[in-house]
Amino acid sequence: MGTIDIFAKWDLEKNDWTQSDNLKDIGRSFAIASYKRIINDNGKINYIIIDQGSRVENHSEDFSNIKETEVRIDNVISHYERCNGNYDIKLFLMDADAPIIEDAKLFAKYVESLALLPNTNSVNIIGLSKCSVMNFYVPRFFKNRETFKKTNVYNIASPYDGTKFASIKMFYPEIRKKFKVLSDFIIKNVYEGISSNSHMDYDIAIPGGIPEEKLHLYDENFIKNVFCTDNVEAVKRLNSFKNILTSIDSSVIKEAIMTGNKQGILMCIFNEMFFEGKSDGMVLTSSQRKVEDVLDIKSYSIKSHHDVNSNIRAFNEVLGIVDDTIDEFDDKNKILTR
Repeated sequence: MGTIDIFAKWDLEKNDWTQSDNLKDIGRSFAIASYKRIINDNGKINYIIIDQGSRVENHSEDFSNIKETEVRIDNVISHYERCNGNYDIKLFLMDADAPIIEDAKLFAKYVESLALLPNTNSVNIIGLSKCSVMNFYVPRFFKNRETFKKTNVYNIASPYDGTKFASIKMFYPEIRKKFKVLSDFIIKNVYEGISSNSHMDYDIAIPGGIPEEKLHLYDENFIKNVFCTDNVEAVKRLNSFKNILTSIDSSVIKEAIMTGNKQGILMCIFNEMFFEGKSDGMVLTSSQRKVEDVLDIKSYSIKSHHDVNSNIRAFNEVLGIVDDTIDEFDDKNKILTR
């Protein structure tokens, strides 16, 4: 079982972080879930932070405790119980109403607070989808050189130029065209039932994809400026930045069916219904690849639908990349201290 620490709630009227006792606000607040530490030796701690773009209310009824099976953190814990070294596993839960860049600023402060602890070896941020775009902003708000030196970022399935699923001005007409009679039910009870219906989701829309009546809940500059000079130069200062592509093929569809992965099956259906190019059912792979030219890097590629956390085989591949990065970091530090 993990414990949830509520940090703050974004107030849309005041346009600032506040504290709230309102249960609805707490469920939509900026929060961190912490799990047990895994201590195998007397060395320093490697922090593993999963930020996959969900809210407190998605995972907890009492807003204080969270099961390890949520976001399949149990798989992450099992993985690191089999590894050498010491690990502290955490889950970042987004504020629903804050512009994502404001989440990035507050998250940067939290990451820095960990990096500057004397017993910290590394901070590893594993971002998925909207949070991976957020991660490209985060280093820009670090203030200490030590934070850059200890931080590794791993971006998975990043909609660097937005996704149609957040672009309701574009997506709703597609639903109405494909589902006709059922379209209003699907929009109101399915899409809007799981969406934040606020900045958390709208900010990753394709530019021009949010209707006028929702513009007060949308930061049009978030996607437009993701590769601005300040962001790019800050990311280059990190110890490591890894970009991981996801895409669906026949093997992913078969795997989702064989493992009974309902979310995975749904993503595979979305891939067939809503995408003409290669995608993971939520984000075009071409969008995920945009960072390669910006940073002059080559991405890793895994076969998976968008809900990577639920795909144990695929997420273990991601954790393998994390492990290799930590090992390289440790080897480099050994050389420097000789």
